Amino acid sequence: MRIRSGNWLEGSRIPISAVIRFIYCWCQQLTSIEWCQRELKLSNDATIDWNNRMREVCVSAVQRNKKKIGGDGLTVEIDDNLFNKRRNNDEKPLPEHWIFGGICRETRDMFIEEVPDRSANTFLTFIKKNVEEGSIIYSDFLCSYRIEELNEAGFEQLKVDYRYNFVDPGTNTQCIEKLWETWNKKHRGTARHHFNTYLAEFLWRQNLRDENVFHAFLKEVKEFWPPAKEF
Repeated sequence: MRIRSGNWLEGSRIPISAVIRFIYCWCQQLTSIEWCQRELKLSNDATIDWNNRMREVCVSAVQRNKKKIGGDGLTVEIDDNLFNKRRNNDEKPLPEHWIFGGICRETRDMFIEEVPDRSANTFLTFIKKNVEEGSIIYSDFLCSYRIEELNEAGFEQLKVDYRYNFVDPGTNTQCIEKLWETWNKKHRGTARHHFNTYLAEFLWRQNLRDENVFHAFLKEVKEFWPPAKEF
């Protein structure tokens, strides 16, 4: 049985030794095109292909392990963030691209999702989708909407049904602000058409905390594409 047959390596053409080195370097965030050309002797196409492969595993891992954050008595900070602030080559503003996220202070669990718009209805929908009942929610997003708009979106009923406790604007939201700072620093200039895979990689890395990244990724590969035969 060939070592590349029936597993995640199927279809790859670079030497196995280069694959292992690439995986390890990706875990250390050292797989830019320039670095891979110099240190691993990989072509542009091979580098792009393998970076895409790695992020596909992250997408699968994030989807498989997705869960709501917070819970009774736990504090969740939520906020939105403008992903695309750049202009194109014609100096024309590009369409705004917003993401919405939250982080639980006590557990450090988090979520980030792309949102179609910034309406009150959209945000309340994503809160229900991602935040457990009984959570204490810290955010200043409420001050962005008129009372009428919040009522139309079902804000008061949401608080009753899900037992959410929304804390007044002006509260401390350092956790979510730090998360956005980290995201913006790492993904300034990220290609729009690969956005969801970069987002998955970011979430996967953030949720690892102190776990060994290399070992964790190998486990995810096994879940993503179980080998046809155990070696």
